[in-house]
Amino acid sequence: MADARKTSVLIAGGGPVGLVIAIELGRRGIDCVLVNDMPGTATHPKANAIGARSMEHFRRIGVAAPIRAAGLDDGHPTDVAYFTSLTGYELARLHLPNRKEALAASRSGQGPWGASPEPPHRCSQIFLERALHARSVEFPTVTLRFGWRHLSFREEKDGVVGTVEDVATGQREDIHARFLIGCDGGASVVRRQLGIHYEGEHGISRPMMGGSMHSAYFRARLDPSWLSVGRSWQYWCFNADVRALIVHVDSHEHFLAQIRVPDGIDHRSVDSRALLHFAARKDFPLEILSTQPWLAGHALVAQSYGGGRVWLAGDSAHLFTPTGGLGMNTGVDDAVNLAWKLAAVIRGWGGPRLVPSYEAERRPMGARNIAFARDYAISIGDVPITPEIEKDTAAGRAERAAVGPRLAEHAFREFVIPGVQLGLRYLDSPIIAPDGTTPPADTPNIYTPSAAPGLRAPHLWLGEAALYDRLGLDFTLLRMGGADGAAIVAAAELRGMPLKILDVPGARALYEADLALIRPDQHVAWRGNAPPSDAVAFIDRVRGA
Repeated sequence: MADARKTSVLIAGGGPVGLVIAIELGRRGIDCVLVNDMPGTATHPKANAIGARSMEHFRRIGVAAPIRAAGLDDGHPTDVAYFTSLTGYELARLHLPNRKEALAASRSGQGPWGASPEPPHRCSQIFLERALHARSVEFPTVTLRFGWRHLSFREEKDGVVGTVEDVATGQREDIHARFLIGCDGGASVVRRQLGIHYEGEHGISRPMMGGSMHSAYFRARLDPSWLSVGRSWQYWCFNADVRALIVHVDSHEHFLAQIRVPDGIDHRSVDSRALLHFAARKDFPLEILSTQPWLAGHALVAQSYGGGRVWLAGDSAHLFTPTGGLGMNTGVDDAVNLAWKLAAVIRGWGGPRLVPSYEAERRPMGARNIAFARDYAISIGDVPITPEIEKDTAAGRAERAAVGPRLAEHAFREFVIPGVQLGLRYLDSPIIAPDGTTPPADTPNIYTPSAAPGLRAPHLWLGEAALYDRLGLDFTLLRMGGADGAAIVAAAELRGMPLKILDVPGARALYEADLALIRPDQHVAWRGNAPPSDAVAFIDRVRGA
């Protein structure tokens, strides 16, 4: 066995969640080791929708620009459209702005995403992981070990010892760490060793997005002979024989198909090419690049997100059916929340209640987002269809006229969700100092900016920069009125808590206070018109002491 090595944080899993944790730690000079059983980043597309909140995090960690440049071309429509087949009738369409239009609307504060500097982006996980990997290797304290799997761990008085194995050679090694983070997916070894189970709904069968699914990554020349419907980002096929979703991975020849496998069919016998021809109602030349079976119909959250020195994040803590695109994006929020707290404790200014507040804040958000995703899965999964829908008959026209509005209404509810993405909140957190105000309702399709403690700090533009661009790496005290906040500054200095001072008088009306304390993850920890009467006790609260 090779010599054991030591690190502050061992990260099991190198998908988007694990890589974001590594970057957040690396930015703060914290040493970490990430192990991932695949030889490199993802080669099969999984998540294909990056939410506005995730893009705000990516902006902060310096990867928004390369991610924006990946995937679809600037002018490619990001419409979500529904058809009887890829050469059939259009049933409904949700028009959405292309990349250029979305950024312009955000910059002008217009549209449903005008309250964010970073609107949602349509980009495959293939490109996302490449960008995150490239960023993570820039930090000398981050060690990436792709091609290594995490096998088990044991807890000791001063930390955790994780046993890892080189997939190619079988060589094993022990890594001593202060903390272990399980980002190792739905079959998480870390979660299982902790004895933590999922709670919720699983194994639900629906005509679509419930039951056995077949994922096919393929290359095909863009040709109206098989894709005669209007250009979109997502093409949903609804007919009596097959239900499928085809997604542009890029604007040229690469696509991802998610196809419901009929009940009773063994996924190993599925013919990807035949299924795609069936969805198009047309044989056409294509190259299958990779396939993956998967099971839809999950709405699961872990009983606990961990404890002590071992924690869970991403799919190991919650498992979604991908409607709404909330699974990976919820994991990114997990990563950001957990990483700054780990770093604070390792650097010495975070108190003993800080890391445990991760579960208090993130588990309710996991359950919230799973409920939204489940609702969308039911809505799109149970649409009744008969063979008439493809026919040029009175009955066919009547069925299309009935199904179309239902799909259009569903599309808006699933894809225009600023409230879901920007309205997340930590109202019952032990490290938030409430001010007695009632925050706006948590509505999925409408976002109302609010600086109520626990909510995401409202965005505003400061010239060419966003407010988020001016915030510090750790805590930031916004000064917007007459109060100077000197007592807060002195208390933070006394406790060794890093604090940046930012004067933003133009934010007074939006934040409804003279002062606001913003956390490293851009959530409001406190606001008021004067410092708390006991500033030291207040600082102790927000740093989890």
